[in-house]
Amino acid sequence: MQKIAIIGFGNHVRKNILPAISRMDDVLVDAIYVRDKIKYIASAQDYKVTIKTLDDELSAKVEWVYISTPISTHYDLVSKYLKAGKNVICEKPLTDSLKKTKRLFELAAINKVILHEVYMYQYHKQFEHLKRTVKENLSSLKTVSTKFTIPHLEQNDIRYKKELGGGALLDVGFYPVSLIISLFGEPKEIKYILNSEDDYEVDLFGAAIFVFENFYCYAEWGIGLPYSNQAAIITEKQVYTYERIFSKPETLKTEVCLKEGFDVNREIIGSDDQFANMFQQIFNGKHQNIDLVSAIAAVLDSLYNAECK
Repeated sequence: MQKIAIIGFGNHVRKNILPAISRMDDVLVDAIYVRDKIKYIASAQDYKVTIKTLDDELSAKVEWVYISTPISTHYDLVSKYLKAGKNVICEKPLTDSLKKTKRLFELAAINKVILHEVYMYQYHKQFEHLKRTVKENLSSLKTVSTKFTIPHLEQNDIRYKKELGGGALLDVGFYPVSLIISLFGEPKEIKYILNSEDDYEVDLFGAAIFVFENFYCYAEWGIGLPYSNQAAIITEKQVYTYERIFSKPETLKTEVCLKEGFDVNREIIGSDDQFANMFQQIFNGKHQNIDLVSAIAAVLDSLYNAECK
């Protein structure tokens, strides 16, 4: 039985993480740690979990810590639990800079524990299908296009707060950027645009072209736009489109749409449990490629710092 402590009790934990853990037989949530215990007592009762404050020490029996807090808090929290000898799973992005990300992996190595940045969509058989499609069509590949945009959120949402690491790039933008780098590595060149709107202190939408040797990739992301969540593989004669490539419930029957000329065919891929799969693989010892994490962090760092100037 794996014992895990969760840091943070936001909507993501309630909607995705706790349900995923409940579908696993060999994982137990020891407690959820928050800054303001009083604020979450009612919710803790609803979800039948123990609530503690961040000042409380973790149980010695806890092997894993899952961090789901604002990006600006990740570095200090991850450092704290790595130094305490705990394995850490942290929501994306791990930090807002390549330097900090590398330092955290150094800390993990020094303390002989595991550090994992969450890319939950890569633990779904839909993503495995997409990877096979790319591999089988690499010689004729022309473009990979990926997009993740969402409507505006409530005005007090942390994604609109610059001091908490808010903004579209580090939130929804992480997904299309990480997908491209995961498939092809770092590009020869990146061309990009980042924009905002009046009365907002963070970036709200952007796009980037990743130039590779014989093809290019296009990524688009945004907050305050119609919902879109897809990836498309474009070859000389075909277009493979994957809807809901990033965020999806475990019950969704995924598919790929293949268009060739005027002919359109759909292949069912099926449902899968990407969050539970992720936990299971991590607990079973399938650890993350640190070079890949660093490559994604390097690209995000260059875009983020350019936007922040």
